[in-house]
Amino acid sequence: MKKKDILSSLFWMAVGLGVSYGGYDLELGSLREPGSGFVFFWVGLLMFGLSLGVCIQALRKEGAAGELKALWAGVQWKKVAYVLAALVLYAWAFLSLGFIVCTILLLIFLFKVVEPQRWSVAVFGAVLSALSGYVVFNLWLGTQLPRGIMKIM
Repeated sequence: MKKKDILSSLFWMAVGLGVSYGGYDLELGSLREPGSGFVFFWVGLLMFGLSLGVCIQALRKEGAAGELKALWAGVQWKKVAYVLAALVLYAWAFLSLGFIVCTILLLIFLFKVVEPQRWSVAVFGAVLSALSGYVVFNLWLGTQLPRGIMKIM
């Protein structure tokens, strides 16, 4: 496991450096007026730093036998499949149903099937989360989200 951690961390360190270089090349700007590469530069540095930490940790410790088995022990594969299928369906229906309707349906499904909640909690949490996301992205940040069937109204 130790060798895999070292190799994967070296790969992600290289990716982080590449992302940072690309961001720097796009122009950083300043903290008050960030350029188009500002976020990429800092995300790349963060990737590099986290990967460096994993590499150092892998170099320091001995590889534990069965570490990979312990990592996947207790994973509920049915729930993983449900979430993946729900996300694919969400992406497929996103433009036609719109952000609000699609997000509410996805969250109700996740709240009821993946981590079962009471109906009142699932519906209230889904509506509140979808509307909060709409307010943040559409109204506050000015991002255009698909209206879908809400165009009629």
